[in-house]
Amino acid sequence: MSDLAGVFCYRILVVEDDEQLNGLFCHFLQSRNFNVCPAYGLSDALNILTSEAHIDLIMLDYQLGDGNGLALLAALSAHTFLSSPPVIMISSNEDADFLEHCFASGASDYLIKPVNLALLALKVSALVKSVAMQKLITLQNAELERFKQEAEREEAVAKLTYEYLLRENSEAVEGVSIWLKSSSPFSGDIALARVSPAGDFYFLLADATGHGLSAAITVIPLVSVFNSMVSKGFHIQDIVTEINKKLIRDTPQDRFVAAIAIQFCREQKKIDVWNGGMPAAYWMSEGKMVQEFRSRYMPLGILEEGVFDACPASYALSGKGGGIVVYSDGLTEELNAKGQPFSSSRVLDTIQNKDGDVHFLLAAALREHAGKDQFRDDVSICLLDIQKIFFCAN
Repeated sequence: MSDLAGVFCYRILVVEDDEQLNGLFCHFLQSRNFNVCPAYGLSDALNILTSEAHIDLIMLDYQLGDGNGLALLAALSAHTFLSSPPVIMISSNEDADFLEHCFASGASDYLIKPVNLALLALKVSALVKSVAMQKLITLQNAELERFKQEAEREEAVAKLTYEYLLRENSEAVEGVSIWLKSSSPFSGDIALARVSPAGDFYFLLADATGHGLSAAITVIPLVSVFNSMVSKGFHIQDIVTEINKKLIRDTPQDRFVAAIAIQFCREQKKIDVWNGGMPAAYWMSEGKMVQEFRSRYMPLGILEEGVFDACPASYALSGKGGGIVVYSDGLTEELNAKGQPFSSSRVLDTIQNKDGDVHFLLAAALREHAGKDQFRDDVSICLLDIQKIFFCAN
């Protein structure tokens, strides 16, 4: 018998009304290290099967004093409360139609009387291996279900914690519109907007590598660093530098965060932008692109302090209004049925010379492109209304 079969203790029910033959079978199986249970008729076998005794295999003589083996097969099939172990039917009848009927009724194998014990051993071993595999699969499925339930409980707790942190650290800012469509219960995208005590406006859109909980955990440290440093009036360059340090120090090497950080400087009447690995953002005014903010730097969490560049690009306000459209690559990389990405060019085509809400326009275009409402990656679309932010911040 294989090692797999040897993991379990197998119990074989021997149903044979000839006491001498029953004893022979039981003795032979016991010599092969099986646990056996004798039954001397149909009613005896049914009593054992309906009791608490567990049976893994049945050796069943067809002709019994109080019925035949087919009646026991019918009982096993009809009553769901009975266990249904494999059955080896034993009979002297070699008729092909009879054998076919036995198999159709639920027999797993068949032996012709007089029984060849060596052949019996082979058939029992083969069926026991099958039972062993089924038991192993059942145990593994139960273990997987337990792991699944534990994972679901842990995910529920993590989700509550994650949502609490976002609520506690979020701040509604006039002129900031954020649309986020997560591909899972946890989003690897996060958008933060804050106003400093001096009245400067700060915005950060971050997109962590990967999806789900692991990505969400990566972006959570950004929240406390960003909010704390904005409240103290640090420049966006210092904030980006500190976030990069924290990610280098506290996250695995294979994790990084693409991000775009923007500061509206009230005194200097300028906009500072740092883009590390994010799609180009667009400054739109009256339906036309005024300025494109392309990525010039590596994402956060990759380069050490000595080589990391956090110096933002500066742009004068010069009386220009409009708004800045910022989005994550979940938008541009979403594929349609032909495998074509949405692309940055389609973003511009959607928002140029168009009236209406940017979120609505881009979200509608994305759904039409993808042909569905659930996307492969987290999608973030943000609009920063310059007039409302710059001149209403206090």
